[in-house]
Amino acid sequence: MKDVWSLFYEGIKCEQNVKFELNEPFLDLLSSFLQGKLPEKFALGQGQVFSLDGDAADDSDLILYDRQHTPRLLVGKRQLVPAETAGVTMQTLEVLTAQLLREEARQIRQVRRLQKLTQKSFTGGLQLVSTHPHTMGVIVARTAEISLEEIAQVLEAEQSAWPETERVSAVFVVGVGVVIYRTEQTGEVRFFPLADSKLTTIASGEDTIAFLLLFLCSYLNSIEIIPPNLMPLMSYANFQA
Repeated sequence: MKDVWSLFYEGIKCEQNVKFELNEPFLDLLSSFLQGKLPEKFALGQGQVFSLDGDAADDSDLILYDRQHTPRLLVGKRQLVPAETAGVTMQTLEVLTAQLLREEARQIRQVRRLQKLTQKSFTGGLQLVSTHPHTMGVIVARTAEISLEEIAQVLEAEQSAWPETERVSAVFVVGVGVVIYRTEQTGEVRFFPLADSKLTTIASGEDTIAFLLLFLCSYLNSIEIIPPNLMPLMSYANFQA
């Protein structure tokens, strides 16, 4: 099994070395890299996430959304994705700085604060027990002007007063490493923080993109999307006689 994983990591690094050395926008390179590697039920695009109460976040660089249950809603080339079907929102940076990290964390918070209002379908008058999965927020940078430890410090300070459900789950810097939540007592790496979770650093070096892929796929495979009921949007329509 160890040899299999070694081959996987080597394969990702070879592809990474070809793709990410190109002189093209990092957002385009990352999008191209992830296309075809995500679980089949999820698609990837740029646009805005909105809630059925009419609220919407600013544009997300990349949204990983449920392919089957997301209607094709476009404003120009920008896609509108219901909060219910957004599995992951991602912000990308060519060069990560402390100030840009704060700004991207606030953008992710906008998405994570959106309400998922569609209820699970009813059977025999009883609502099935189920809850919406959280939309995970991730930042990915091509390079960084600050260290992984400084990223953790800046993020901790920025998010200290935020609810745990609105925080960034992880920051990946290509070729350097990852800043992620871990529960100290158990050593468990988490998708989302708990009260006793702390931001920690992993110097994953050339394996960082492979870590990103495994992190995203593991989360997407663990969630069940509740399809959105878009009828509440009718109340916001301005009908003309």
